[in-house]
Amino acid sequence: MTDALVGAPTRVAPAHHSRLRRAAVAMSLTAALAGGTLVAGAGTASAATTSGTKALGGTVVAASQAHPRVSITVSRKTGTKGKQNTRPVYTVKATRGGTAVPGRVKVFIDGKKVAVKKLNNNGVVRFRPTWGKYDVGRNKVRIVTDAAARTGLADVTKYRTVNVKPKQTSGTKVVKVANSYVGTRYTYGGSSPRTGFDCSGFTSYVYKKATGKTLPRSSSAQRSVGKKVSRAAARPGDLVYTPGHVAIYAGKGRVIEAGNPRTGVIKRSMWQSSPVFIRV
Repeated sequence: MTDALVGAPTRVAPAHHSRLRRAAVAMSLTAALAGGTLVAGAGTASAATTSGTKALGGTVVAASQAHPRVSITVSRKTGTKGKQNTRPVYTVKATRGGTAVPGRVKVFIDGKKVAVKKLNNNGVVRFRPTWGKYDVGRNKVRIVTDAAARTGLADVTKYRTVNVKPKQTSGTKVVKVANSYVGTRYTYGGSSPRTGFDCSGFTSYVYKKATGKTLPRSSSAQRSVGKKVSRAAARPGDLVYTPGHVAIYAGKGRVIEAGNPRTGVIKRSMWQSSPVFIRV
């Protein structure tokens, strides 16, 4: 009876086949998980998967998070402190597939948070930080668009640069106007670019145009219009008086003046030995 069975094919029950297949699949899956990372497709990962659940030495992670489309426009890239019409306006717009994205936007200037606002129903928000938020010189502006959590969208960070000039003082304006007439001819008794200037005619014309102030017409009278300051305290725009002559201090030891018929209006190193500086 035994000899008759030798060499005959072995028949395996169907149930046993099923168990073998399941065992093989389980072994393959275990090997895949133990050897690396299983990535779930977007929209199919479970809550445990998207939170980065550990599984047999690997990490189950979700596909990369989508970002909204963020556009930023800046009205000006340069400005002057104190001049409100040069203060930059930032306009931020966030959309996804043409639809407004809800959320908020944060603005940082040189690392300091200066404003937070919500995006409106059109996905738009505007900022206009005060000049006190900026330093003179180059300012690095960081704008972070933080989409609402329910959108499932990632934050977007963008950068802009704004250059800020120092506030113009009345003295700065005086020097700027005076510089614009360098080269104008000298005329005794002259008080306009058309006729030419003498020394006091030049200073009175420049001050009127730069500040609106009216100075006396003679150099000796101009000596008494303001407050005397020391040479060390002198600032650009101050008057520089010596007997019979008056000029405008330009800073750094230089003056702008209607010197004489040979020089006309000129900018040069201060030649006066003991001048009186006058702050008008």
